[in-house]
Amino acid sequence: MSAPSGNVTFLLKYKQEGIKVQKNGTCLYCGAELSKLPQRYKYCSKSCSNKYKLRIRKPDVQTKLWQHEQSVFENAMELYWSGAESASIARQFDIPVGTVYSWVHDFGNQKQRIEPLKNQLRLAQSADEWLTALRESTFRDVDSPPESPVFLVCGYLRGQSVDRLATVIFEKLKYSPTNGKVYAFCNKSRNTITTLAWKEPVFNINKYIKVSGTFIWPDENLGATIEITKPEFEHLVSLKKNEKSFKMLEFTRVL
Repeated sequence: MSAPSGNVTFLLKYKQEGIKVQKNGTCLYCGAELSKLPQRYKYCSKSCSNKYKLRIRKPDVQTKLWQHEQSVFENAMELYWSGAESASIARQFDIPVGTVYSWVHDFGNQKQRIEPLKNQLRLAQSADEWLTALRESTFRDVDSPPESPVFLVCGYLRGQSVDRLATVIFEKLKYSPTNGKVYAFCNKSRNTITTLAWKEPVFNINKYIKVSGTFIWPDENLGATIEITKPEFEHLVSLKKNEKSFKMLEFTRVL
């Protein structure tokens, strides 16, 4: 992955050396364009002003940026520009999320950012558009063996007992609940996802319970079901998660 160029490279150098530099039309700290601000402005925000003045006043103070390898910074920013969330980036590189927020504030406007996946899913107008957004953001191991698909039942369901789920599969989807396929349902509060699959001689049920926040799920106006792979399902369940954001329960029931 190539290193940042232009203003970013220039700013990396002057931040490390503590050199005061004036660049026409750009923020002294982060290099953002100031074309929409009066000419007398030197910074794009109060935050940049304070950080720059602190750096000049105390050049030996190490900022968050320089406590990490530059390659970590570069890779983190590439992920951000690709649409990844700051919390997800922080977990991947095992760095404080505040550090990522700082990098995003200072350098995030150097490139056009791709719309985050959660926004693409919420704004999707069709099942194909929804599935394409999820599929393009999911890592796929080409060498892994094919797995059974997961059928997302669009819309939200009140009550998720085994009898209730089996009835929806039979009456609404017109499938046999014992056909061995995996069906996934989301409750009205969007904080619990339940999967149901027949594995003779019992139903296998998994529950994914959101401790904080809500799951992202396709609305019923996108159709009856959306067929996805297991890695795509795991990626969907993990969106916006942190270490304590959801828990998984697994149990079985005899038919």
